[in-house]
Amino acid sequence: MTLFDANEKVEFIAAQNFHYDNYSGYQYYLECVEVEGKCGLVCIEDIENCGTYARVLLEPVYNDIKIRKISTTKANYDRYAVFANGSRVGHFTMVTSEWLTMNDN
Repeated sequence: MTLFDANEKVEFIAAQNFHYDNYSGYQYYLECVEVEGKCGLVCIEDIENCGTYARVLLEPVYNDIKIRKISTTKANYDRYAVFANGSRVGHFTMVTSEWLTMNDN
C-alpha cells in the first residue's frame, strides 16, 4: 500500500492480532515510512474479509523515528513510546489505535 510516494520505503516495526467472538480477525501493523530521506509513522489495520486501512500517525517530516514498547506482557494491547528526532512525541496503543501526543508544556 503506497501512502505518500511511489518510492517510499516501509520498515515493519510491530504487529498485534486481535480476535473477537471467534469469527472476525483483526491484524494491526506499526510501520515506519521513509520518503525522500524523511520518516513518518503509520498504523495499518487489516480486517479479515473487509480490507486494509491506513492511519498516518506522523507525517514523513522527521529525520529519525524510534519506537520503544512500554506495555507489559500482561497487557491486552501493546503500547509504544514514540520518539522523533530524539524527542518523545507521543504514545500509541495498538488495536484501539489510540494516539496520544506529548505536550511540550
